[in-house]
Amino acid sequence: MAGKANRARSEQKEATREQILVAATKLLARQGYAALRVAAVAKEAGVSLGGQLHHFPSKESLVIAVLERLSARALDLAARDAAHDTPGEDILQVIAESAHRFYATPEFLIYLDIFLSVRRHTLVGDTAITLLTSQRAATEALWLPHLTARGIGAEQTILIIRALWGLARGLAISSVREVDRHGGNQATVNFVIEGLRRGSCLGELLKAAT
Repeated sequence: MAGKANRARSEQKEATREQILVAATKLLARQGYAALRVAAVAKEAGVSLGGQLHHFPSKESLVIAVLERLSARALDLAARDAAHDTPGEDILQVIAESAHRFYATPEFLIYLDIFLSVRRHTLVGDTAITLLTSQRAATEALWLPHLTARGIGAEQTILIIRALWGLARGLAISSVREVDRHGGNQATVNFVIEGLRRGSCLGELLKAAT
């Protein structure tokens, strides 16, 4: 009986923690980091302020937990994309589309707002940088086998992945307040991919691999 009760308490504790993180994520998306107040998060989550502070004693600890949650979700999304490799697909377009899906999410805008709002060498700022760095390395590791299996060298593969993800990030930031009605972003992606093919032996390697 004691074991069952402990398990129930543990599940309830985890459920409450998740409620708080979901509420904090919603408010960060709606108001931004600077306007976030822990009392507002508790109200949004439907928990007492004391209950919230039990899980997250400060605004900084709450935001760090949100960042960690968003980072894990982003990697899950990239991992799902990388798990599918259909023969005959344009792998560069597949990678570019995966990057676009990540940077088009509201979660990225939350990440960006926090990253720009806090100073470096603070707990939140340093955590954001650490997570971004580890996230980039993990993403590169996911896509690396797809290109090396096609005969592309590891060093060149890393540069290709960084170019495509960096492009997607830049396009997402530059068009955050506008709708790409005329397909300009995709045209830019196509232009860069064609440049990558022409500027190296990628074209022949990718053609031979399909």
